[in-house]
Amino acid sequence: MSLKSILLRIYNFGYLSKERTDENQRKIREVEWSAIKPYIPEGACFLDVGCGAGYSMQRAMEDKKCECYGIDPMPGTHGVGRYSKINGKLDIRKGVSEAIAFPDASFDIVYSSHVLEHVNDEMKSLQEMNRVLKDGGVVILGMPTATMAWINCLTQVLFTTHQRMFNVLFGWVPFINTGKTPIINLLLPSSHSENRAKTVLYDLCHYKVNNWKKIVSRVFCIEKVLLPAIYPYPEYRQLFQMKKNRKQSSSVFFICKKKLC
Repeated sequence: MSLKSILLRIYNFGYLSKERTDENQRKIREVEWSAIKPYIPEGACFLDVGCGAGYSMQRAMEDKKCECYGIDPMPGTHGVGRYSKINGKLDIRKGVSEAIAFPDASFDIVYSSHVLEHVNDEMKSLQEMNRVLKDGGVVILGMPTATMAWINCLTQVLFTTHQRMFNVLFGWVPFINTGKTPIINLLLPSSHSENRAKTVLYDLCHYKVNNWKKIVSRVFCIEKVLLPAIYPYPEYRQLFQMKKNRKQSSSVFFICKKKLC
C-alpha cells in the first residue's frame, strides 16, 4: 500500500461509503416522510423546493398520486439518490428558493425539507413559497434542530478534528483537496449551514425549534409541529441507531397554512 493510500485512509476514516451513506439517508427520509405524509392530499399539485435528486417527489407520486415539480440550484447533487442517475420522469428545474419560477397560487402543497438552513435569504424564500401556494394549500417545512447541531458537533470532534488540523498545517499536500480552513475551526467545527464564517455555535442557537417557529410564523400560520426521530449524520460512522423520541428529534417539520389577511 502506497503512502498516498495510507494517508487518504487515515484522513477519511470517519466517512462511510457512498452506498452506505445513501442507505442511511434513505432510512432517515422514510421516517420523516411517514410523519408528514398524512398531511398531503391525494392528487395534489406538489412543489418540492430544494428537491435534490427528487426522492420526496418520487414518494409523493407513488404514495399520493401527486403531480410533482421540483426546483434546486444544483439538481441531483444532494439527498437520497445523489450517487445514482436522476429519475428522468421527474420534472426538476434549476432554480433557487428566493425566486421560484412558477406563477402565483400554483400549488396545493409546497414542501421543503432541510433547505431553509442553507438559503441566502430565509424570509424571501418563505415569502416565495407563500406566493406560489394556493389559498387553502399546505406548506410543509423541515429543518435540523439544536439536537442535530449537538450531534454534528460531537461527530465533527470525533471524525474531522484531525482533518481540520491537517488542512491548516499541511494544506499544500496535492492529493488531498483540503481547501482553506479558518484557524477558528481548529477549535470549533464550521456551521452546517455551509457559511465558513460561522461555526457550530451558530447552529446551536439558530436551529432551536422555538427559533424556527418564530421565523416561519412571520409568514405562515403553523398548525402542527412534528418531531419525527433522532438520528446521526448519514455520511459518518454511526454513533447510535435512529429512534423515535417524543421530546427530542434531529429534525422538526412544520405543517403550515397561509395567514388570513
